[in-house]
Amino acid sequence: MKQDIVLVCRKTEHTIHVCDFLRDHHIDSAIIEDAVDLWAGLSSCNPAFLLLDFSNKGNEILFSRLSISAMRPLPYIIIADAFPNGAARAAVLNRGVDACVETPLIADEVLAVINAVLRREQRIARLKLGRTLTRIKHKELVIDPMCRTVEMQEKPIHLTTKEFDVLLLLASKAGTALTKEEIYETVWNASRDYMGTQVSDHIFTLRRKLGLDKKDQTYIQTVFGVGYRFSTSE
Repeated sequence: MKQDIVLVCRKTEHTIHVCDFLRDHHIDSAIIEDAVDLWAGLSSCNPAFLLLDFSNKGNEILFSRLSISAMRPLPYIIIADAFPNGAARAAVLNRGVDACVETPLIADEVLAVINAVLRREQRIARLKLGRTLTRIKHKELVIDPMCRTVEMQEKPIHLTTKEFDVLLLLASKAGTALTKEEIYETVWNASRDYMGTQVSDHIFTLRRKLGLDKKDQTYIQTVFGVGYRFSTSE
């Protein structure tokens, strides 16, 4: 079993609704009522997020175990409770919690916390990528990972975030054929189950914006039966 988020709380009509809401937003979720059961199977469950309802028996003990655990990476820990005031929330955060939400859970709030973390991780990843990659120049195309700019024939090309990320991924692995699934999972940070035609649509738009023919082989190559590859030819 592998979920994006596991909610350790009582399974009620309300918490089931929260899980369904997250799934509707492509976030795989599950409810586990017993903290002991979760601790026993945490290594195989391996969620990215863990929401602990402190009104649930055993969840404070579970959090204490996680705090001193050698498990790496640790899930992003969200504590849910009926906090009486800001001082109570601060006390929990100072214990090493990553975020707090109120009970009863509000689906929109849980989703907002998850999305905020994902945005932060993407910014960090881009910053690291920008520090390790110099500007990529290929024929008349120039990609600047740090500034996130693209020029073709010395003219700026305006790309969406995902378009830029797809182009940078391909260009940074020039000569390597990447499947549509690999591109989607890397750029969208989501399961391939939700891929649809996203990758091929973005490749089509990229070629159009760069002024390339769909059969062009000098920049973005189609590898039939596999996916796409960025050319290494001079």
